[in-house]
Amino acid sequence: MTYVGAMSYDVRAIANFVLDVAEVERRAVSNLHINKIVYFLHADFLVAFSRPLLSAKIEAWTHGPVFRELYREFKEYGNSEITGRARYLDPDTGQKVKALYAFDADEEVFLKDLVKKYIAMKPGALVAQSHIGGGPWDQTWNHETRTNASMRISDELIKSWYGKTVKH
Repeated sequence: MTYVGAMSYDVRAIANFVLDVAEVERRAVSNLHINKIVYFLHADFLVAFSRPLLSAKIEAWTHGPVFRELYREFKEYGNSEITGRARYLDPDTGQKVKALYAFDADEEVFLKDLVKKYIAMKPGALVAQSHIGGGPWDQTWNHETRTNASMRISDELIKSWYGKTVKH
């Protein structure tokens, strides 16, 4: 699938956007929660803008879709509220720096409204939604073949599924 136009964003920057909105809204977000929220933002964005929000690989794990970068970045918080922000290693300085985001106006309005919706949902509800029978996680996790080493959930599968089910 080829996408024309603006590039996709770093998954850590999107997570920081979610955490910033959650802080303003006074909502706690855990590692499990952030992974599901970012997954659904990506799915909604893919359908609405016909291009991926993120460049990161989405993996099918036991509790649903996971971004390995986010899991690693926030695992120290366990099931507790994430109070820090995602960082990456700056290749020029060798220092860890906060992942920043900058959206155009349409993207920001779209994403902020969705973040408010998803942070209000309990993580378990998002896990249940991500595990829906026949959905992208289910098709990847419960595949027919003997192996799927990467357990990658493809953008094509996400767009095909959510394009039929998401209404904007």
